[in-house]
Amino acid sequence: MNLATIIAAHANSRPNHPAIDVDGDVLTYGDAQRRIEAFATRLAAAGIGIGDHVGLCLRDTPDHLLMHYAVAARGATIVPIDVRWTAAEKAAVATAFTCKRVVIEADDAARTQLPALVLDATWHAPAGEMPDVPSDRDLAIVLSLSSGTTGRPTGALVTHGQLYERFISQWVGMGFNASDRYLLATPLYFGGGRSFAMSTLAAGGTVVMTQGSLAPQALIELVKVRAVTAAFLVPTQIGRLLETWSGEGLAFPCMQRLVTSGSAMRAADRARVLQRLTPNLLDYYATSEGGGIAVLMPSEQEAHADTVGRPAFRVEVQVVDADGNPLPSGQVGTLRYRGPGVSTRLVDGEGRVTAASGSGWFAPGDLAVITPSGHVRLVGRTKDVIIRGGVNVYPAEIEAVIARHPHVREVSVFPVPDNDLGEVIAAALVVKEPSMAAAIEGEVIAFARGELASYKLPQKFVTLDALPRNAGGKVVKTALAALFKAAP
Repeated sequence: MNLATIIAAHANSRPNHPAIDVDGDVLTYGDAQRRIEAFATRLAAAGIGIGDHVGLCLRDTPDHLLMHYAVAARGATIVPIDVRWTAAEKAAVATAFTCKRVVIEADDAARTQLPALVLDATWHAPAGEMPDVPSDRDLAIVLSLSSGTTGRPTGALVTHGQLYERFISQWVGMGFNASDRYLLATPLYFGGGRSFAMSTLAAGGTVVMTQGSLAPQALIELVKVRAVTAAFLVPTQIGRLLETWSGEGLAFPCMQRLVTSGSAMRAADRARVLQRLTPNLLDYYATSEGGGIAVLMPSEQEAHADTVGRPAFRVEVQVVDADGNPLPSGQVGTLRYRGPGVSTRLVDGEGRVTAASGSGWFAPGDLAVITPSGHVRLVGRTKDVIIRGGVNVYPAEIEAVIARHPHVREVSVFPVPDNDLGEVIAAALVVKEPSMAAAIEGEVIAFARGELASYKLPQKFVTLDALPRNAGGKVVKTALAALFKAAP
């Protein structure tokens, strides 16, 4: 199989159905297929073939989205490159991941430092006959990147077959289908934005895009005007929508699936989403290496608000001890999972490829508990465990308590070195009212004391205007530690 042939099939069976809608300017599936074919001929003319790595360093446009399928049609592998990076960052990633060519914007200054193919409107015309499309499901379609520990992205090679299995999981387990109008509101560079946009086209639905603002009020209007039925938003975006929406009833009355991922959402915010935005909220716990791990369905949002849901379609999840032995329900251990969408080839920050576990299990580095109902509750990261005086303390447990304080907007808990105890607990807070900053430490300690043992209470605090986050919306705890050291 080749995922590009799915778009060709839609173009054959329903050529006039909208594939991409940009502020009312529609590309049908027939249009989309013709553009994919034209892009594929240009790539072939540039020498791109099976197994080559092609960097995509583009703004979020229909051409960028369709270029993914054009690269797939050549049997090549997509290497996402964030258009917002510096020229040096772009060149470093293109070199590390051996990009034969990088498709780039004409006004990007980095093009002189890369093996660039400048994308412009002339690409819409074919540069020759459409070459044959390879049909090996084991060809890598994308190098799915995540944040590496050295600051340089790492990731996994995902095959056509594995990415298709991830699409099926989204269709079967979350309800995405050919009737959807999916709003692209996160960058295509980011795995969530790319995956849901590509799977919407593969399902035969419509991807809604805009050249305008995605600020909260504009996003609310866009969803209404463009009849959006599905969207993927990180919790930060959802929090800003909750702050903005002051109208009567629901902001998104026609939204059938509002998916969030990237970081934990507070229970109180979940309830507000259900009451103010849409009752159709889904949490999606996923990784670049393996796709979806667990899904928290709309009906579970309140009853199981402290979890990330139950295993996704065809995914097996275990919590194991240090020796890899499965632990019973209720015990903390390392989470691992396996399924047909999990990559078997991992790539480090220098571009070196290694085989994943021969048994098919992948451990994303999370500590978790499986509840009696089968829901997965995350308690921290294996590398984030705070060892205070020889006792393991899990940041997620402390964050969950502090997040319920009425004056706390956001919280992140992390370790700070200590000569006596080895590590002590620090908390970074974002408060709802700046006037509360001076008194918040004492209030938080008093609030948490009734639910946490004394050794789990933070000993150090820093108050910030916002928590530092990466492109996926996850809090960068290394940056927090550095900020704390710089604080008076």
